[in-house]
Amino acid sequence: LDTLDPAAYDHVQPLQAICAYLLKQEDWDNLLPAAEALTNKGRLTSPLAEREGRIYWCEEHLDEPEARRILDVTADGFHTRPLASLFLGNRLTSYADDGQGTVRLAGEVVNPLGRIRPDAKLSAELEFRARRRVAGQSFRFPVASVRHAGRTIRWSAEADVARKVRPLGVIDAVWDVRLVLKADGDTLNTRVAVGGTDLEPAQALRVRPRLTRLVSDRFTPEITKKGNLSYVLTAEGKATVRTTELLEGAMRSKAAGVVKKGLRRALKAKRNLGSGTQKVKVYHEVFSKLPVKKGLVVFESHLGKQYSDSPKAIYEEMRAQGVKFDAVWSYAGGKPTGFPKDAVLVKRWGWQYLRALAQAEFWIDNQGFPLALTKRAGTTYIQTWHGSALKRMGFDEPRIKAQGRSQQDGFQRALDRFDHFLIRSEHDTRTLAKGFRLKESVLLRTGYPRNDALVAAHGAEQRGGERERGKLAAELGIPPEKKVLLYAPTFRASADGAVRGFSLPFDVEEFAERFGDRFVLLVRTHYLNNVTLPPSVRGKVVDVTRQHDITPLLTLADGLITDYSSVMFDYALLDRPMVFFAYDYDEYKNDIRGTYFDLKEKAPGPVVATAEELFETLDGFDGTDPKFSEARERFRAEFGEFDQGTAARQIVERFFPGRGK
Repeated sequence: LDTLDPAAYDHVQPLQAICAYLLKQEDWDNLLPAAEALTNKGRLTSPLAEREGRIYWCEEHLDEPEARRILDVTADGFHTRPLASLFLGNRLTSYADDGQGTVRLAGEVVNPLGRIRPDAKLSAELEFRARRRVAGQSFRFPVASVRHAGRTIRWSAEADVARKVRPLGVIDAVWDVRLVLKADGDTLNTRVAVGGTDLEPAQALRVRPRLTRLVSDRFTPEITKKGNLSYVLTAEGKATVRTTELLEGAMRSKAAGVVKKGLRRALKAKRNLGSGTQKVKVYHEVFSKLPVKKGLVVFESHLGKQYSDSPKAIYEEMRAQGVKFDAVWSYAGGKPTGFPKDAVLVKRWGWQYLRALAQAEFWIDNQGFPLALTKRAGTTYIQTWHGSALKRMGFDEPRIKAQGRSQQDGFQRALDRFDHFLIRSEHDTRTLAKGFRLKESVLLRTGYPRNDALVAAHGAEQRGGERERGKLAAELGIPPEKKVLLYAPTFRASADGAVRGFSLPFDVEEFAERFGDRFVLLVRTHYLNNVTLPPSVRGKVVDVTRQHDITPLLTLADGLITDYSSVMFDYALLDRPMVFFAYDYDEYKNDIRGTYFDLKEKAPGPVVATAEELFETLDGFDGTDPKFSEARERFRAEFGEFDQGTAARQIVERFFPGRGK
């Protein structure tokens, strides 16, 4: 390691570099947790350290510049990600058993940056879970002691395995051990790692399999390849050992080979049942034969990632008007958060989702239900879309133009499902409608339901009403004396359509230093991107990407910084200042996506190309901007002529008349 060029550390994964550096320093206390994290992808095994607004893997060695560079893990976002999303390291500190069926365990869970507060209410359970999901076996024991110990959370538990754990005995041979820790409402599920604990004296525990003790009768502790504690069903009694030998001999027989082939076919059929191809087939051949249910409405926003946008506005207007309907909202990913409690939630691409779409009277979304699903004749598809177009869309995109005939035909079939398509202006007719090859009869000139709130806010300001920041400002901790700026850029994609990674194109620490006494900057990336902010800007720059709905953020902001995002057309309805940070404008316009008009000619605010130009523009920002007031008025008239604040009401009255209370 001494012979390595220091630049070599920049060409490996961060944890590899950290392990190499700590090995070079012979820092075994920090190296072993780092090695465990390297073996268990995503696991956080160090309590971390914060210095001068940066996050480091450990607090030792930070007096060396090289160490600061290598140990810096700020970009991993451990300080900003929800606590429940972190996979915390949990290492055994002691292990003992009674030689029969009871085991006593103790350990400690990493408490990164002290995020589990000393006054947090703690409780925990020890879980023994069969590794093979087909078994569905899980047993929990209460943890007798769990307490705050600063850099760790210490726990101890006793589990009477012989009395409570009942394996099946054949298909659930391996069992893993987890600690389920609850801290002030957050649930942290952690694997128990053996660490430096000696398991050599550990004895096998007695168990009672549900099928028969003649197959197995002991739980033998083992260490997995990743260093975690597990138990393996084994045979120890004479009768059990003899039965196991007979079974092993039988499994080598010719008849057993036939059985194995049958099992493999069955498992393959099970896997195929959950495949996308099989789901599309079941949707068309089974679910689409069921009757359409009057009043069943399926809502979706941004491919299930959010409860937001125009589908949300229509949904809430239907509730406000007392419309009788069965509401279904789709969600993507793990446990849904932020979705309405008075609707049925279905996971996108799940069986319930497919059945709901097949039987729905209405589909309402802002982007596109799965392209492979054919809409039934009895279903009405209201496509709200999610923004007017600066960048080229649909068949005007270079990527779509380069596709083969069959791909383009498939895309066109998906677009032809739209029964109605909402637009905000005749600009949308010339761009979106043309790019998607939509018929005139499909277009609804209502404006966007999501923008009704912006029109109302602007109207209240025009009438001389005092603008209330509301509860969102309090939730974000924004002082009343500071102006609010919202930075909302769009995403970038490669020529093949792959979304590029996002990094801030200006130094947020410099922003915080220069403007932190005047502004709070809210950073809202595109939903396809994410960002991690250093703790040094805490209270001055706030990541609001996880806020489902951008409309309240627009209403809160005194000014907008964007690039080519369609958010510009929405924010224009508020008649507030905008700055366009177009640092890659020529590349974007000519190579990345292409545009329908020259932003520099029509932008209702300054267009800047460098971070320094951006900061110079913000130097003179005070929330009033008469210089561009006429440009904003022209922009609003051209791109938002149908946004009159009544879009949601128009939709409900047109498609759900007479369905009130």
